[in-house]
Amino acid sequence: MTKPWRTKMPPLNSMSRKERRKEERKLKKARKDAFAHRNYDRLKDLKDLDIAFKAKNQQEKKERLKVKEKKKKVAQVEAKKEQEDTRVKGLKLAIQKDEKELKQLEKNLKFRKKKGVKNLPSSFMKDGLDYILDVTDSEKIKTLEDVVPGYVKGSDDDDDSESDNEMNLKMDTEIEEESGSDEYEADQKSSNESKYIQKALNPIIKQKNDPAKKDSKKVLFASSHLQSKTAGKNMNFSDDDEEEEEDEDFDEGEEGESDELEEFLAGEDDDDDELETKPSRKRPREADNELREDVYGRLRDREGNIVKPTETGTYIPPAKRLLLSAGQNEALHKKLKGLINKVSEGSMQAISSQIEALYLDNSRADVNETMFAIILESVVTPVACPERLVTELTMLITILSCNIGSEVGAFFIQKLAKKFDDLLREPDYGHGKLMENVLLLIANLYNFKLFHSKLVFDIMDKFVSTFTERDIEVLLLLLKTVGFKLRKDDPLRLKQVILDIQAKARAAESSSGGTMQSRIRFMLDILMAVRNNNMRKIPNYDSSHIEHLKKIIKTFIKVQGEDELNISLEDLLKADQIGRWWIVGSAWEGRKDSLDSIKEAKSKTETSLSGTFSKQMMKLAKQQGMNTEIRRHIFCILGTSEDYEDAFARLIRMGLNHSQEREIIHVLLHCCLNEKEYNPFYGYLAEKFCVFDRRFMITIQFSIWDKFKEVDKLDTLSRNKLGRLISHLLIAKALSLSIFKVIEFGMESKKMIRLLVHILTEIFTSCNETSVHEIFERIAPFPKLKTLRQGLQVFMRIHFKETKGQAGALLQERIEKADSAMFSHQTSNMLL
Repeated sequence: MTKPWRTKMPPLNSMSRKERRKEERKLKKARKDAFAHRNYDRLKDLKDLDIAFKAKNQQEKKERLKVKEKKKKVAQVEAKKEQEDTRVKGLKLAIQKDEKELKQLEKNLKFRKKKGVKNLPSSFMKDGLDYILDVTDSEKIKTLEDVVPGYVKGSDDDDDSESDNEMNLKMDTEIEEESGSDEYEADQKSSNESKYIQKALNPIIKQKNDPAKKDSKKVLFASSHLQSKTAGKNMNFSDDDEEEEEDEDFDEGEEGESDELEEFLAGEDDDDDELETKPSRKRPREADNELREDVYGRLRDREGNIVKPTETGTYIPPAKRLLLSAGQNEALHKKLKGLINKVSEGSMQAISSQIEALYLDNSRADVNETMFAIILESVVTPVACPERLVTELTMLITILSCNIGSEVGAFFIQKLAKKFDDLLREPDYGHGKLMENVLLLIANLYNFKLFHSKLVFDIMDKFVSTFTERDIEVLLLLLKTVGFKLRKDDPLRLKQVILDIQAKARAAESSSGGTMQSRIRFMLDILMAVRNNNMRKIPNYDSSHIEHLKKIIKTFIKVQGEDELNISLEDLLKADQIGRWWIVGSAWEGRKDSLDSIKEAKSKTETSLSGTFSKQMMKLAKQQGMNTEIRRHIFCILGTSEDYEDAFARLIRMGLNHSQEREIIHVLLHCCLNEKEYNPFYGYLAEKFCVFDRRFMITIQFSIWDKFKEVDKLDTLSRNKLGRLISHLLIAKALSLSIFKVIEFGMESKKMIRLLVHILTEIFTSCNETSVHEIFERIAPFPKLKTLRQGLQVFMRIHFKETKGQAGALLQERIEKADSAMFSHQTSNMLL
C-alpha cells in the first residue's frame, strides 16, 4: 500500500528551519509519486499546497526581517543618543577645565573681584579701560550716544544734567574703590575730589546753558577716558611735551590744584580745541545749505548755480612730466637690463615669461623703447658682437612677438631699419663694426621667420648699387648668414641679385686694384656655394646653433602659425609719414600709384624670366594658357630640360611651398596630353615625383580622378596618352589599382570602357606573370576595396572574352593570374 500523504499545510510557526525544509522535500516527493501514478487530481492539490506553503514561508521570512530592521533602528538611535550624551559630558568637562584655568590665572595675576561690587577694579581705570563694560549695558548705551566725540547732541538740557549726575556718581564710586581701609583718609580724599570736580564742571555747565554754544557742546563721560584718548592721539610726543601742554591748559583755570584735576582739565581743554579745529563727521547745516556737490563733483550754491573754484591747477609741461615719471622708467630699465643680461638658451623660458609680465604691468610702448635701447646698447658697438649673443637676443624678440603680439616684432624691425638708414648716410657706414652688428640683428630676425625676404633683398640692393669695398664686406656677411635661407624662400630674386653682383664684379675687377679683386673673387666663390647649395665651401660657416634654436623655439611659443611680416624697407622708413599698415587699427594713408607699382613688378618678373628663358618659350607658355609666373616657369623648365632627372632637380630647386607644388603636376599633365605623340619623359618624371614624396602621389591621383570626370570631352589621342601615362605609373608601382575605385563599374560610358581596356591591355602585354601578380595583389588585403576587386573581375571577363588566337590565350592566362592575385588574401583567410 502506498503511504498516505499529508493533505493539509503543516503549521509553520511551530517549525524550525530544518523541519520546514523536511516538509518541502516530502511535498516534492508526494508530487513526483502522484505524477508517476497518473493521479492528476492529487497532483493538483499537492501543487496548490506546495505554493501556499512556500508563500506563507516567504511571508514569515519578511516579518522576521522587519522585526530585525526595527531592532537595528532602535539600536542606532540608542547609540546616537549615547554618543550625544558623551559629547555633552565632554563639553561640560571642558568648560569646568576652562573655569579652573581662569581661576588659576586670576590667582596668579592677583585679580580678585570684591563681592557686591559691580565696577571694574582700579587697574582698569589706570589703563583707561574703565568704560569698556558700558557698551554692554542697555541703559548706558543711550547716554553713550551723547558722549561720543563728534556726535551732535540732540537731547534736552535735562538729559545733560542727568548725564552730569551720573558722571559725578561714577567719579565718587571710583574714588571709593581706590580708597583703602582707613575711612578717614578716604572721606578726606573724596571731599577734596568733589570740590575740585565741582570747580572744573562750572564752566561746562555755563556752556550748556549758553544757547549760542548749545549745538556744539560735548559731554565727557569720564576723565580717565579723556586721558586715554589724548594719550592715544599724542603717542609720538614725549612726556615733557604732555606736561607742558597740561600746564598751558591749566593756566586758564585756577592754579595750585592737584595733578589729577590738572589731567582732567587738560583732557577737557584738549577735546574742546579738537572739536573747534577738527570737522565733525556730519557736515554743518549752514555749510551744507551754502555749497553742495552735485553728481559730477561740481560745487553748487542754494539756487543751484555752479560755483567756480578760486584756485586752479597749474599746467605741467611735457618735459617736466617726463622728469616726474623718470623714476618709474628707471626701475623698468633696471629690471629689463638685469633680465637681458642673463639671456641664454637655458634661461630663455623664465626670462621671456618675466618680460611678458612686465608688458602686462607697464605700458607696452615704454617696455618696447626700453628693451630696444638696452639691446642696441649691448649689441650695436664699434666692436664685432658675438653671433651666439645676437642669435639668443633675436630668439627672445621672436618669442615675445609671437606671445604678446606682432606689433612687438614690427617695432624692433622698424627701429633697426631706421638705425640702418642712419648708418647708411654716414661716411664709411659709421666707425668700426656698427653696420655689421645692425645687419646681424636683422639677418637673425629673418632666420627666425619674423619677416619676409623682401626686406633683406631691399638691403642687399642698396649695397649692390654702390658696390664699394665696404659694401662687399657687408654683402659677404649677409650671404654667409642668410644666403641659404634666401635661396630656399625666393630663388628667382636671389638669382637676379647674383646676376647683378656678377655684372658689378666684372666692371669692378677691370677698374680696381689687387686687394679689391681678391675680395670680389672671395665673394663670388661664396655666391657659387650658395647657388649650388654647397655649405662646405663657405669658410667658418656653422649653422648648427641657429638650427638648434629654431627647433626649440617652438616649445616657448604659445600661439603657433604666426605669419611673416611682408614689409619692404621703404614702408619701414616712411612709417611716420604714411602710417603702419602692418599693425591692426593703425592709421594708414595707403600706397600711392599702386597700379604703377604692380605693373612695374610684373614687368620686372617678365624681364627676369625672359632673361632666363628664350622669348619663344615664353610665347609658347602663354599660348598654352600658363597664366601665372609659377606655371610659366614650370612650363619653361619642362621644355628646356635635358632629361627627366634634370627637370626633377630644377623643379625641386624652385623652393615652392605645398600649395604651389601642385602646379607642377597640373602643368605636367597638361603638357603630356597636349603633345603630338605620347612622350615617355612625362611618365618617368611623374614616377620620380611619386617616389620622392607621398604628397606628389596624392596630387597625381586627384588629377587623374579629375581627368576621369572629363574623359567624355577628351579626344581619342589625348585619351590614349592618358592611358599610357596611367599604365606606366601602374607598372612602375608608383600608383596602385585603387585609383579606379571612383569608377562605377556597370555604369561607365563607352569612352571610359575604352580607356580601361587600353590600360589593362597595356599592363597584360607589357609585363610578365610575376609583375601582373604583384600589380593586382596590391589591392588584395584591403576590405574597403572589395567592390573594386569584384568590379575589375566582372569587367575583365566581359570585355576580354572575345580575344582569340595566341595573343588571346596569353591574355586569358594573365587575366586568371590577376583574378587569383586580387582574391589571394581572401582565400588565405578562409583557409585559416
